[in-house]
Amino acid sequence: MTMSDRPLLEVRGLSKDFGGLHALQGIDIDVHAGEIVGIIGPNGSGKTTFFNVLSGIFPASAGTIRFAEHQNITRLPPHRVTRCGIARTFQNQRLFNQMTVLENVCAGMVSRTRAGLLPIMLALPGARAEKAAAEQRAMELLGVFGTRLVPRRDRRAASLSYANRRRLEIARALATGPRLLLLDEPAAGMNPSETRELMSDIVRIRDRGLTIVLIEHDMHLVKGVCSRVIAFDHGEKLTEGTFGEVRNHPAVIEAYLGHRAAVAA
Repeated sequence: MTMSDRPLLEVRGLSKDFGGLHALQGIDIDVHAGEIVGIIGPNGSGKTTFFNVLSGIFPASAGTIRFAEHQNITRLPPHRVTRCGIARTFQNQRLFNQMTVLENVCAGMVSRTRAGLLPIMLALPGARAEKAAAEQRAMELLGVFGTRLVPRRDRRAASLSYANRRRLEIARALATGPRLLLLDEPAAGMNPSETRELMSDIVRIRDRGLTIVLIEHDMHLVKGVCSRVIAFDHGEKLTEGTFGEVRNHPAVIEAYLGHRAAVAA
């Protein structure tokens, strides 16, 4: 795998203020095609706010976001960011719990269809071909997770295990046709065995041609899948590098363990 010299995602001077609170302060980040980049930091360090600004949920207070050939996507609304090729998952799952597994994935395709979600779901005249194509594509995406979701295609999302609901949310994000996938704490609540499966899933998704940026507290996962790690604290980027470089950086040790630990290190 080779990465182009030009970043897929280029963030410069990105800041976000909430009144007098500086949630993000002058963030500079490049992400190249084919990377899996991990973002770490203590709770409240600005990681999820960063994703919210990237995905258009919060408008940036300052700075620019450039993505692929779309160039400047700063302050675009979420649906336009999605159409540009950026998809995300959330810390708190946002599935359609009363819809089936298959329907949830099909719902992720609505931005790429002509007929719209309701006509496709109801197989109205003119939308039947799109419904068939959407279901076929949805089955392919469910298959990314082996046998975890495919046999459950007709079950309601609410009936799934916690780990399978996490997988379904990723599958639905993939249904939007992204080039960049943002995963917000994908291993949260998973046991070690489920986390190991997730690590394989993430690498498999990257190998399908996607670029991934993930926020994660599980350092075993970060070490296992991320080619590069970026550390945040108090809305600022502390440092970036390999997992080992970042883990042993004095500013990162201080952010997690305090000043005395950093001095001792």
